[in-house]
Amino acid sequence: MTTDTEPGGWDAALADAFAIFLGDGVAAEPAGARYGAYYASDTLDEFLFPNTWATPDALSAAEPGYLPDPDGPHPFSPWNWQFDLGASLFRFDPDLLAGTGAWGADGHKGPRPFDEAFVADLRAVAAVDDTDGAVVRGTELAPLLRRHGVDLTDEACVRLNHWLTVVLRVATGGTLDEAMRAATFTERGPEHLVTGRDVSIDRSGDETWEAPLRAVAHPGLRDHLRALCRTEADARSEGGFCSGSEHWPWSDVLDAAGCSLVMGWGFGEHQAGVAAVRLPG
Repeated sequence: MTTDTEPGGWDAALADAFAIFLGDGVAAEPAGARYGAYYASDTLDEFLFPNTWATPDALSAAEPGYLPDPDGPHPFSPWNWQFDLGASLFRFDPDLLAGTGAWGADGHKGPRPFDEAFVADLRAVAAVDDTDGAVVRGTELAPLLRRHGVDLTDEACVRLNHWLTVVLRVATGGTLDEAMRAATFTERGPEHLVTGRDVSIDRSGDETWEAPLRAVAHPGLRDHLRALCRTEADARSEGGFCSGSEHWPWSDVLDAAGCSLVMGWGFGEHQAGVAAVRLPG
């Protein structure tokens, strides 16, 4: 048995662990495909605007960067990642764009912080999800904000919270291994695995994953992944749960952008999640 202190030991341990999650599905992945990881959170959307980083310059920046940490240190914190804002996805609610419902003449939200010209230009470049929401990447949104003078750092944009969803792209190199490392919070190496000081690592995982994860030889990695594979009920208090390859709460946004879900994880009562995805060709 190799350990993470031996050459290739950590990489081998991760490869074996990821094979447990991906199973036979990895063999069906097309040759030359590119992969990424995305993070989303209801809490993020609730307090997203006004936002100091939601500027045209930031959304069109070539280099990834860290975002302000609103939560402080905690296990499985997404704020240890760098994010690619240009590749991040922004979904505009259909009622917001149409000026209907809460945004209509009799609605409680009041006038939108942009005009019909902005909506028309947005619709021209956006993908459309199953409920007619408009999904754009940061690189597509940035020039529209400049052209129409829409300032997402302005206090008036607080009304957009919950009506504009962001699915943040974690900065990775494009391989499935890198996407899975990000999605399982193992990309920083074995010294950053969660321990009993962070979560109750002696608690069993979901029965779907408990037996397969016993095959992970690296004990620290096994405990770390078990904490990410609890039942949904147990994950309400700590740790996470594996939502699998069929559905993720933000799958509609990924689908609209041409991404395909590989494996997803959730936290709390589905309030937050991270997913490894196959990127559009």
